[in-house]
Amino acid sequence: MPAYGSNIQRLFVAAYPPPESVVAWGTALRSLELPPHRETPPEQVHLTLHFIGDTDKRQLDDVIESVRRSASGLSVFSLDVDRLITLPERGPARLIAAAAKPQPTATELHERLARRLARPGKRRETFLPHLTLCRFDAPAANHLDHVIAREVFRVEEIVLVRSVLGPAGAAHAPVARIPLNSAP
Repeated sequence: MPAYGSNIQRLFVAAYPPPESVVAWGTALRSLELPPHRETPPEQVHLTLHFIGDTDKRQLDDVIESVRRSASGLSVFSLDVDRLITLPERGPARLIAAAAKPQPTATELHERLARRLARPGKRRETFLPHLTLCRFDAPAANHLDHVIAREVFRVEEIVLVRSVLGPAGAAHAPVARIPLNSAP
């Protein structure tokens, strides 16, 4: 296990929804009868576009440049969320997420990031756009696909984020913000 006080940092690329969307999803989540769980802190609710993982700090400039190039030429896009789901889709559920409908620009960005930042030997996963709202204390047997009030939000920038794991969970800090092109 890497020593996070050393030269290693855990990175991912994300898009953040507006606070009012997070509030609406939290309200919908709290209306459900759920097994014991921990809610994601509102400021940490995000769409992961690509999980990079453990990265040497000396590679940070190269990672930022790869993220910038991945976003190059892509326009601002909207994400449409209208349901809560449990994940993973098979086996015991570990979390509840706000599911975003597949969107071509988000998928293209995910693919570009995966090509540029893929780790050798790491299996490529299918992109399932979602924003984690809570994690169960223990895996749950029941699965959920719950319709909620539709929230549509614009993604105008992507963020390279550092995640530091601690006893109370992860703490996130932005490393770089990369704006997307404004629509003509």
